[in-house]
Amino acid sequence: MHTDKVSKIRLSYDLFLKSIKVIQQHGIQHFLNKARAKIAQTSLQTETPEYHGPDMIRLHSSEKTEKWFRDNRDNFSNVFYVLLKFLLSLNNQLEHAAPISCSDYENYFKKHLMVSGFPFEIDFQQVHRQEDIIKFINEFDQAYLRKMIHAVFLPLIRFLIHQKGNINLLDVGTGATCGLFSKNEHLLFKEAKIDVGAVHFYGIDAFHKPSDAVFKKSTYEKCDILSFDVRKKFDLITGHHVLEHCSRWEEVIRHLTALLNPGGYLYFSFPRFGGFYDTAYRLMNISDHCADFDIGSLKSFSEGLGLEMCLSDIYVDPNNRFSWICNLYPQLADKEIADYFYDLCVSIDSKQLLGYHHYGYYMVFRRIAKD
Repeated sequence: MHTDKVSKIRLSYDLFLKSIKVIQQHGIQHFLNKARAKIAQTSLQTETPEYHGPDMIRLHSSEKTEKWFRDNRDNFSNVFYVLLKFLLSLNNQLEHAAPISCSDYENYFKKHLMVSGFPFEIDFQQVHRQEDIIKFINEFDQAYLRKMIHAVFLPLIRFLIHQKGNINLLDVGTGATCGLFSKNEHLLFKEAKIDVGAVHFYGIDAFHKPSDAVFKKSTYEKCDILSFDVRKKFDLITGHHVLEHCSRWEEVIRHLTALLNPGGYLYFSFPRFGGFYDTAYRLMNISDHCADFDIGSLKSFSEGLGLEMCLSDIYVDPNNRFSWICNLYPQLADKEIADYFYDLCVSIDSKQLLGYHHYGYYMVFRRIAKD
């Protein structure tokens, strides 16, 4: 019995050391240093008034938080426990910091937006500025997610149908229910006035047999990207949360480019590698996110294959938040505590804008037509 207890302690300690090592490798140390520097800078400034917005974020009461930590004190080496403790400590240190302005938050998004030769205007519904910065952030994030889906993703399909009449669309890593192209999303396509009969949909996934796409003409195959080879060429290839799982991401991009028609489009979304959101996931599920690139390296590599970047923008997910934590640690984190984790990220960003809840990017490339 004594031996088992010692073994468990050693295992917990080993896991803790591994967590610290991965943290140092994947960017948390960068965020720690950045946060400490900003906090130190704030403390040197003249006294700032404590902010009390009318709709401050609904964080757990201190009693409930303390109870959760007490109930889970045996999980002190768990990555989620460590990160939650870190966020809570950082948020407490920023308690009396003045909030950022609405324009500060808007400019953070604007400086990450790059558009060059996108085929149509992108509509974005402006969010009314208000005193409560956290309420503004949440509303702005919802508007930005809507922009990604309703002003870029769906209109791109509609644009290609209007241009070509009928199109071939390939979705890689589409899952068992074809993800964003699922029949559950038929109202999205109806609202966007997309003729689902004009699309021949191909869905592939390495782990699931895809089925039930919204389109009338669909072909499904359980296979990985590099083994997928058909004689058809595609007008649009999409991959949502796929590229980060590909250790040979350069070969994936090369293979998909070969499957594109000249003038066809490639649409990807993926995490901001080294960002807090992606780092937290890598720590909690170490072997899953195996790719490592940034916007610059992806753009440079793609251009060498005859692709031009038309759009690069921030991707936030205020709907699903950190819901995947519940799946990884069902005995440790329920939806409420996972949402609390996300709310802490928003609360921190409302004061120092460290990008803690900025998930990643979505990018659109166009294959340059041959002369």
